[in-house]
Amino acid sequence: MVAFSEGVRCPGMARVQARIEEIRKRIDLLDEETPGGRFEAVLERTLGIDSESGPQEETPAPGLGRNADERLGALQSLIKAAAERYGVEENLVRAVVRMESGGNPGAVSEAGAMGLMQLMPSTAKGLGVNDPFDPVQNLDGGVRYLRQLLDRYGGNEALALAAYHSGPSRVDRYGGIPPFPVVSRYVKAVQALARKESGKKEG
Repeated sequence: MVAFSEGVRCPGMARVQARIEEIRKRIDLLDEETPGGRFEAVLERTLGIDSESGPQEETPAPGLGRNADERLGALQSLIKAAAERYGVEENLVRAVVRMESGGNPGAVSEAGAMGLMQLMPSTAKGLGVNDPFDPVQNLDGGVRYLRQLLDRYGGNEALALAAYHSGPSRVDRYGGIPPFPVVSRYVKAVQALARKESGKKEG
């Protein structure tokens, strides 16, 4: 349990406390099927810190819970259209959106990634996404980028997801999924969510 003395006033302490509370709220949304669903794992994933490898890219916690379900439901037609446009499995797109932003088009990570599919500014610019907070543009750019990565790695979903998370240069450098637990957890979590989305669709 993390606690701070109310009498202590340090620069940025309020922000730290707010961040910890945000993490705890996210934990409340996790279910037992979610990989790493304990405080330490969620803390690492949310802040992008790995106990073995040090700071890595930020990896948002999966967007589980009623609010995320409602947001994704409202986005269903847009996700379906983008998935069909670029020939990417709709369940995979939904899983990435759920993992990255919980379906929140206004989401912004500490690293500066934006929107539904958490596009970094340079990535958004390269994809021609002028407004990354516009769901249509963000989904179009994000799914197109995912399609590019799938093609780059011969349809290997795990490698494409690792590259989506960490960048293709790092995947190329290591000749596979980078050997950082935060990356492998991300890949496994998205794939698990995709299977879950598939089950919902079939059900």
